[in-house]
Amino acid sequence: MDGDTRGLGSRVMDGLGRPPRRLLVLGGGAAALALLVDRGLRLDVPPPPPPVPTRRPAPDEALLLSAVADLERVVAAETSVLAGDDGGALVRRLRTVNREQLRVLRGRLTNAGVPRSVIDAAVAAGPTPSAGAGATGTPAPTGPGTSTAAARPVRTRKALAALLDSLGPDDWAALTTATTDTRELLGAAYGQRLAGAVLLGREVAVSSPSPARPEVVARTEPLVYAFEVVAAQSSGDQRSTAEETLAALVRLQISVSGTSSTTPAGWALPFPVTTPDAALRLATETLSSAVDAGTEVAGPQPNAASLEDVARWSANVQALAVDWDVPLTAFPGATA
Repeated sequence: MDGDTRGLGSRVMDGLGRPPRRLLVLGGGAAALALLVDRGLRLDVPPPPPPVPTRRPAPDEALLLSAVADLERVVAAETSVLAGDDGGALVRRLRTVNREQLRVLRGRLTNAGVPRSVIDAAVAAGPTPSAGAGATGTPAPTGPGTSTAAARPVRTRKALAALLDSLGPDDWAALTTATTDTRELLGAAYGQRLAGAVLLGREVAVSSPSPARPEVVARTEPLVYAFEVVAAQSSGDQRSTAEETLAALVRLQISVSGTSSTTPAGWALPFPVTTPDAALRLATETLSSAVDAGTEVAGPQPNAASLEDVARWSANVQALAVDWDVPLTAFPGATA
């Protein structure tokens, strides 16, 4: 009996001394959960969703967005001038050209996958500020007495011309960082913009000599010779217009080269010019060719100084070409 009694007590005490495995597992899980809760785990909050994929910016997106924002401001200024009866056909034509630039640049952005909401937000925010002001910054027209023009509403042709001629050093520098297509497109648009300022009566002087200056001079001298021929072979109003254009081209030649030359030197005419009709054809063809030459004159890898130099030269040529029924275009000479 002693053996039977001991065996029963032993089994009871053994059962009390060894907790079931399930209890051990539950106890361990509770301890681990308590530790996690103590360290900040919240059981009532679902895990955060995975991050939304970030959209990759399109090539030259920031530059194009700023250019679009600035063009919207230019078009608004042109509309304001027209509403004040100080615009006329010229400002209406400039607005048409600038609207075409807007259409193309907006399309370039949307085709590259930039949402319209991003474009609209950039327009609402305005152009990116630039140290020199201009197409990508607050307008700060160049020249004496014009530094405060940016704060004034644009209501007159004179104020509009100052806005158009407000491109600053940062604008030209930004172009050098762009892809080739964007650089050519905006460079042509900037030249047209400056041409608008010239047509509105503002003097757009050529900049300091740049690496592109020899090519600028080489393009100007044949123009002078061509218009010497045009003036000599024209009559009546055409002759008067030719003489005015010739005088302007001589001034431009002096600006870019420091000298003027009346020696024809070996520039062959593309066809015989012995009548007023032939003279008219020579005038329009040589000016059209010069207007379209901006990209070529600037060279394949221009620096900021070259881009500005060529654009200012081109602006003066474009303004003269209008007198010969060569129309203003949104992106003269650009092929992109």
